[in-house]
Amino acid sequence: MNLDADIIWIQNEVAKIKDPDLIRAFKSLLLYSEKKTTGDSLDLLLERSLADLKEGRTKSHLEVKDKYKKWL
Repeated sequence: MNLDADIIWIQNEVAKIKDPDLIRAFKSLLLYSEKKTTGDSLDLLLERSLADLKEGRTKSHLEVKDKYKKWL
């Protein structure tokens, strides 16, 4: 596995994306990864997730599956 080549490929692919929902999903993944390495506790992440659920900032599994089925 060539990590540098993978990073370049990912950068090139992400640069082509125009779907704001997919960009937000990538951003969330990257922020989650950053928080994991900076010591955010599981409890804090759970609290944020529950707040997102309460505020309606979530989608059902079926909604996500339908929207991104071309990549599955």
